Amino acid sequence: MIQFFKQLSLFSFFGLMITLICWITLAEHSANYPVAAWLIIALVPLLFPLRGLLHGKPYTHAWTGFLMLFYFSHGIGEAYSAQAFDIYASLEVLFSFMTFSASIIFIRLNARQLKQLTKS
Repeated sequence: MIQFFKQLSLFSFFGLMITLICWITLAEHSANYPVAAWLIIALVPLLFPLRGLLHGKPYTHAWTGFLMLFYFSHGIGEAYSAQAFDIYASLEVLFSFMTFSASIIFIRLNARQLKQLTKS
């Protein structure tokens, strides 16, 4: 069960990264839209927890949950301010929420397992 939530958090984390890359590069923007600058602003914060998430470190999952709150609120703001349905904002909300939830559940299950191992 722990591995499932670790894999789910990784899947949704990479889904968020791909969504942001597609949104910034493929979506229609104004002519003076700095694509490279937005890619750096959006993706560099996601690179910091990458190694810890891949190795299944509970501490990294914990602060990644806090990082996901930023992306969740950004997606909610973009979805609210859009004139029509925005698939990129919806996917950002979905993947950031999935990463947050899966990370929290992974931390709880991992803590329970460590507690049971120390009792034995």
